[in-house]
Amino acid sequence: MSEPSTRNLWQRTYRAIKPDWVFGFLLLVSITMLIAENLDPEPVIAVDPLMKILALSGLTLVIAFVATYAAAMDRRKVEDYFFQLMINGAIVGIITTLFVNLAWDLLYGRLMGDDVIAVMLASWSLGYFFYRIRGLNK
Repeated sequence: MSEPSTRNLWQRTYRAIKPDWVFGFLLLVSITMLIAENLDPEPVIAVDPLMKILALSGLTLVIAFVATYAAAMDRRKVEDYFFQLMINGAIVGIITTLFVNLAWDLLYGRLMGDDVIAVMLASWSLGYFFYRIRGLNK
C-alpha cells in the first residue's frame, strides 16, 4: 500500500479549513478588536524616533520576505481560484484601509494600532467574500 503524498494531505487539510471559514473568522475577530480596543484603549508608549524607524524598517523587510516566501509556497499548494480570491481580497483590504485611514485622519485625527488592523482584517475579509460571491471575472 502506498502512503498518501504530502500534496494530497495538504489539499485535504486545505479543503477542511476552507478559506471561507478563515475569512469569516477574521471578520469576527476584527469586529471584536474594534469593540475591545475602543472600550479600554491601551496607553501610548513613547518610542525614540530613530529606534522606531529602524525597528519598523527591519520588521517590514523581514516580514515582507517571509510573506513573499509563504505566498509562493501557498501558490504552489492551493488551487489557483482560491489564491486569486485571497489576492484580490487583499488588494481590496489594502486600498480600503488606506482610504479609511485617510478619511478618519482628515475628520477625527490619527487612527491608531488595533483599529487599523481591525479595519484591514475586516476589509480583506469583505473583499474576499465579495469576490467569492460575485466571481473573479465580473
